[in-house]
Amino acid sequence: MEEEQLLDICLKVTGTFEGGTPRYEALTGDSDGQGISAGILQWNLGQGTLQELVGRIGTAMGWNKAKAIIPMGDLQALSKMPPQSAIAYAHEHYLSSLDYRRIRPAAVAAWKLFLSSPESVAAQRHYAVETVLTSAHHLANKFVPEAANRTRVIALFFDFVTQQGSMRTVTPLEGPASSGPVLFYAATKNLACTNKWRAVVATDELAKKLLYYAFERGKLGNPAYMWDTVSRRGSIGARVGIVHETPIDLTKVLD
Repeated sequence: MEEEQLLDICLKVTGTFEGGTPRYEALTGDSDGQGISAGILQWNLGQGTLQELVGRIGTAMGWNKAKAIIPMGDLQALSKMPPQSAIAYAHEHYLSSLDYRRIRPAAVAAWKLFLSSPESVAAQRHYAVETVLTSAHHLANKFVPEAANRTRVIALFFDFVTQQGSMRTVTPLEGPASSGPVLFYAATKNLACTNKWRAVVATDELAKKLLYYAFERGKLGNPAYMWDTVSRRGSIGARVGIVHETPIDLTKVLD
């Protein structure tokens, strides 16, 4: 399968849990201390990823055009700033002085036009393939080498990378996986979801293994959001489930 097609599948799966397919012009203010977040994977100033994206788009379309689209501030200078300087610059030029979570209306219009440009769409897709999708392939080969090319495996690790960056201290399984612990935990949270998973793992060894990884990685995150992450990742691995009381069926999307 071509990487571009695989990217679209991964974006569709991730978008299932976010209210729809991620949008290229998606834009949010500083609600999490990361400054502006933008694009299909919400690249942000706090991690330096939005600066990289802006640099790629500006180079592709030409900086004169880029600055004409977003005239407030110096977009080229922003693309080269370290995280804390970039966040402060966004506060000064793009974010509301009354509420940094809000972007000034004129800046919203300008940024959305910039992000929806053909140069931006191409840059975002290339950047996503080069970074997140490449990392997902690496993790798939490390943790599920026997099925590393299956779409559900890649989509699962794509979601891990997008939301949590890595697998941290989880180690690859040697031998068959046990779904007992994750099913026991799930039963304490949502019995209907548990029953969906139990029916799948009875005949699907790959789903059993992916549920195991969903549970092991979930235990390493914030305990307050553990079920949110486990139900999300488990529903990708099993291709069915319930997340935030919403039934999930990915059987027509993932193999």
